Amino acid sequence: MPLVSAPITIGDYAWVTSDVFIGPGVAIGRGAVIGARSTVTQDVENWAVVAGSPPIIIGHRDKSAIETLE
Repeated sequence: MPLVSAPITIGDYAWVTSDVFIGPGVAIGRGAVIGARSTVTQDVENWAVVAGSPPIIIGHRDKSAIETLE
């Protein structure tokens, strides 16, 4: 089988928790949170909180606290 490779992009302030699989070519948006043991095969939008296999959006982070730090 041929090797499939593509860069994974993780945005600023994103948090990828333990034991997460991120597929090739997937982009994790700015400030997103990926729950433990999730399998991410599609892009995750900015500030989304996702979990599961496949992951579902379970909420959104309040980005105002982080934006004041910049």
